Order: sequence, then structure tokens, then C-alpha cells
Amino acid sequence: MVTKDHQLTGTRAVLPIGEAARLAGVSPETLRVWERERLIRPRRTAGGHRLYTAEDVGRLRQIVRLRRMDGLNTAAIRREIGPVGGAGVPPATNDDLGPRLRALRSAHGWSLATVAEKAGLSVSFVSAVERGQSRISVGNLFKLADAYGTTVPGLNPTPRIDQRGLLHPPDRPRYVAGGGLVVIEDLIARAGALEAQRIEIRPGGGSEDAYAHPGEEFIYVLAGHLRFRIDEREDYRLAAGDSLCFRSTRPHRWWNDGDESATVLWINVPVVESVPAQGRIAARRRTADPDDAIEEALA
Repeated sequence: MVTKDHQLTGTRAVLPIGEAARLAGVSPETLRVWERERLIRPRRTAGGHRLYTAEDVGRLRQIVRLRRMDGLNTAAIRREIGPVGGAGVPPATNDDLGPRLRALRSAHGWSLATVAEKAGLSVSFVSAVERGQSRISVGNLFKLADAYGTTVPGLNPTPRIDQRGLLHPPDRPRYVAGGGLVVIEDLIARAGALEAQRIEIRPGGGSEDAYAHPGEEFIYVLAGHLRFRIDEREDYRLAAGDSLCFRSTRPHRWWNDGDESATVLWINVPVVESVPAQGRIAARRRTADPDDAIEEALA
């Protein structure tokens, strides 16, 4: 039976996610995970429902074989079978990230090993990102931003704005990550301990890697749905109007497995120490403006 989401395009059948999963011998949730990991990218109907072609099913079976027979992880499979086919992965929009990170590191006088240690990443990976030879997940972007004492939009060279309290939407420091699927906007431009961001996560987008950092975190879902996992034990599906708070030191990752974009208000206070006697918490202040530190390095 052909439904409105199970149509024919020429002679190529397009299948809904349940049927594609059955043919590949995995669950629909596994296909959503593989989509987040950029192993497969199905087409979408006007209503946002996933559709898979015969070529997609062949690719899925290849992924299954590489995982089960060869024991390859996600990164190794991506290297083995190449870029996602079908509709393709949207191009990255921050191609100057490598030079930006290299300039930041130079301005701080840090070695690759120092940055890698601060961010909890390998030296070879940090080097490859700086050279533009490796893509970086949203989660690892957060790790690097924290290592440099800035936000993810702070890693992007944008026109300098003054340190005012009022910030209009066009003036927000902005970074488009995750192959165009995650848009991060700073809602606070001035230096200080408090961070507030508006993050839009399009279907299939997410942090990919888990990350942790000093502080406490609060998120409030403005629209759509967001999956959130903490410590690989607590699993939440947040809808519009839901909020979640937790210690940022707990490894966490998130993704949008729905059919519409999710918009989230994200607030973080990077706590670094507590003073029990005074009953107060001290927080680290973010860098006033990363451009101040690297102006000469980029010249």
C-alpha cells in the first residue's frame, strides 16, 4: 500500500522510517542515531517525515555490516564509506574556525598539548581542527570555547559590539555549527559570569559528543522537542514549556530527533568554587571580548 509518505519518485521507491529500519535489520531509533552521527541523511516530506530510498537502505545495510562484522565505530564508518549521500549534509558555515583557533592559542601562548588538556581532547584532534582537516562536533566546540574562556559564538570572528546591556536580535553574536543544523546565539554580550544563549536545533542536529564543564545549567524549551541525556543514565524528552537544570560537571549531550526545529533558552553560570562559610558561590567571569586577545595575532 502506498501512503502519502510512501511514494514513488520515478522508479525509485521511498520508504518511511519503520520500513527502512526493518529492511536494514535495526530499529527506527537506531536510524535516528545514525542520522545524528551523519552516517545517513534521509529525505523529508513537506511535513518533515523521513523517507529512505533503495540506495539509502543499501547504505544502511553497509553500516550494519561494518558495525557487526568489522566492529567499526561511528567515526571509522564515516571514513570507510565517505560522505552522506542523498540530500547531503549542509555545508559548514564557519570555515575560518581553524585559523581563529590557531590565533587564539597563539595569543594565549599555549601549546597544542595545553589546549588539548584544558579541553579534554587529543592533541592530534586539536591540531587537525586548526588545520581544517577534521570536522568538529558541537559538543567539542563547547569544550574548546570553555578552554578559551569564551562562548561558542565567541570563537567566530564577528563585528565588534559594545558591552551594552540591551542586545537587539541582529546584534547577537552568532555561530552556525553542526553542518548548519545548530544555530547558537549569545543573549549577553558583556563580560560576566552569567551566560545566556538562544539555541536552535534543527531536525537531526545536536551536540553529537557528550561534554562537561564547571557550572550549573538551566534550559527552557521555547518550541519543538529536545532529547537530553545526562551521565548516559538520565534520559529526557523535553517539549515546549519544559525546563531542566543540572550540574554542568555531569557529562551531557542533546539532540533533536523530532520533525521540527527546537528552540531553547540556555543559561549557564560557570561555578568554579564554593565558600561554605559564607554560603556563597564564586563564578568565573568570561573573557570580555576574545578579539582583544587575538587582534594582533590575526593581523
